[in-house]
Amino acid sequence: MNFDKSIESLECEVIRLHEQKNQEQAMADVLPKRFSDNMAAFSEYLPDIYMQFKEYKPKRAFRFFCNENGIPNLLWLDDNVSLYGDDPYQQANEQIEYVLATSQIERFIYNVSENDMNQVHVEYLNLLAECYIKAESVQEKTSSIPDSMPMAFMFGVGLGYQLGLLYERCSIKNLFIFEPDMDIFYASLFSFDWAPLLKYLKQEKLGLHIFLGQDQDSIIEDLLAGLHKRGAFWIASMFAFWHYPSPEIFSLIDRVAKEFYLLKTGWGFFDDNLFAIAHSAKNISEEVPFLLKDKQVDISYRNIPVFVIGNGPSLDESIGYIKNNKEKAIIIACGSTVSALHKAGIKPDICVAVERTKSMADFFDIFDDKEYLKDILFLSVDVIHPDCRRYFSKSALGFKHNEAMFSMLMLNRLDLHKFGYLPYVNPLVGNTGLSYAMTLGFKNIYMFGLDNGYKEKNHHHSRHSAYYEDNGSAIKELTDAVTSNETFLVPANFGGEISSDCLFGLSANSMAKVIAMYPDASCSNCSDGSLVRGATPLRYYDVNIKERIIDKNSIVESIYNNCFESLSISIEDIKEALSVETFDELVTLMESEWERVHLDRNEISELMQRHYDYLNYLLTTKQSHIHRVLVGSINYFFSFLTTMLYSFSDECIFNKVMSEAREIFIDFLKKIRIMYPTACQHMDNCDLEVTSHFRRV
Repeated sequence: MNFDKSIESLECEVIRLHEQKNQEQAMADVLPKRFSDNMAAFSEYLPDIYMQFKEYKPKRAFRFFCNENGIPNLLWLDDNVSLYGDDPYQQANEQIEYVLATSQIERFIYNVSENDMNQVHVEYLNLLAECYIKAESVQEKTSSIPDSMPMAFMFGVGLGYQLGLLYERCSIKNLFIFEPDMDIFYASLFSFDWAPLLKYLKQEKLGLHIFLGQDQDSIIEDLLAGLHKRGAFWIASMFAFWHYPSPEIFSLIDRVAKEFYLLKTGWGFFDDNLFAIAHSAKNISEEVPFLLKDKQVDISYRNIPVFVIGNGPSLDESIGYIKNNKEKAIIIACGSTVSALHKAGIKPDICVAVERTKSMADFFDIFDDKEYLKDILFLSVDVIHPDCRRYFSKSALGFKHNEAMFSMLMLNRLDLHKFGYLPYVNPLVGNTGLSYAMTLGFKNIYMFGLDNGYKEKNHHHSRHSAYYEDNGSAIKELTDAVTSNETFLVPANFGGEISSDCLFGLSANSMAKVIAMYPDASCSNCSDGSLVRGATPLRYYDVNIKERIIDKNSIVESIYNNCFESLSISIEDIKEALSVETFDELVTLMESEWERVHLDRNEISELMQRHYDYLNYLLTTKQSHIHRVLVGSINYFFSFLTTMLYSFSDECIFNKVMSEAREIFIDFLKKIRIMYPTACQHMDNCDLEVTSHFRRV
């Protein structure tokens, strides 16, 4: 045995332990001061987080320790496991090096779209797409993470060391941090110098959004809210990584990955919003009754079963049950479902529609049996094409909360505050039917044919409907039109998975939201389609309705007479509420600032954020409807521009593509500034070729 080496080893260990003891004493001295400085900084820059941790008590016991390197580490006392290895800082540094070297930039994919309706939004986006595609053909897109990025997601903050290292290497315009463990974030307030980082972010106009304590059921809603503040367009070019492993973090990543499409859909666009204003103004001026705030069906009717019926493929399984029980429930037919019910010999009590284009009126026109529709109560939204109403003897509408007209009227006419709105009526007509059933106060709701997906491409709607020939064979042109979107698998209502797309996914998400608004209502999903959170999966043959014939006519009459009332407002008043002067001033300002901006990545990024902030400011004013009119198209155009900004490293190609893109966007702004003053006349008069393929009913 070599005693000299053993003694030398022991001496080194004694020295190491002595150094570690000194470092731990120094650490113990500095941690409280750092916590105090950090809390003061959060109080100034992110006061909500300051309030969360002002008197926070950890749920799980831990202590700080360090090796002789002096870097604080965290030890959980219940299982004696540390958060990092021997050197937390070196571990974080290696991670950031790896992330920046290997991460893929997630970009939107852009293609030239059909513009059957001659919409300026589509026209100018197509010009941008052509510009981008042309540049792609000359130079390959940047693959590694450059020295600046518009957006990054970081899952897990840990003790924070990677943050400083990340910003040293890459200036991130918007960093979204997700930390499900409140104790760990609390610990980071002692270990990491948040104060100078927050000051730096403020000085450099860089965005930071911290999501704390989220689970997979709340993460998407919170993420949507965060993007709404900064601009959804930033996600058009981004990267993501996780800092430390945990089941909670991987659960969040899984949910965000599966529902990421929700972040980039449903934005709306300029032409669509002009249709909405014109159609709504026309419906109001013709004194159509509108939904009153807090008005519901008579209490004696509230427990009566309501069948909300969509035109999904699983309707074919349940349509016999519906027919056998049609006298025991109020039947709400959603959009094209009415054609399937007609073929099956079922007459709905209510027909709902949501599509603002003339195509919905054209669909009703395929009915040779016009008498079938006449005495059905037509319920829809304010933006519906006015021609839809002429097929029904009685019509009533409800305001869409997120449309321009509702905010225009409610902020400028106090006498109209007695009118309410329909929540979560988008994106599909099934959402409208469910929203009406819930909003009117019904407590016993059954969903049929609201599949939000399909199992077979050739069985995308009910075979009883006008999407199919009389013999049930698919009409090719319609099948091609409705199955052209990219699909993915989602959880199915009765187990397994089903093919869905972005619109269907958004629809199921909206259904879950409206169901959550009415916890005292029972909602059973009898559709063999996508799972809808909050609705109880129930096979149609297990539905147990009491043997009772109801007076359907009295119930429908009560709804129409007691829950709706006409508005007293003229077209001239609506035109005045448009605030054309404010719109013109804003868009003119945006034009001039784009004309002056240099072709510099940071300068253009700051300009886009400033213009998005202009729109957000409008939300605090009586002109908040202008935000709605513009924000969708702004998100789309800025997402294109963001992708272009961070795709090309060659300076000549960058300058050429950005110069062309800037001119396209300026031309778009000039065009919409001319169009807006005549918004009330912007009715949809397009005849879409696809409607000619429906089977006549």
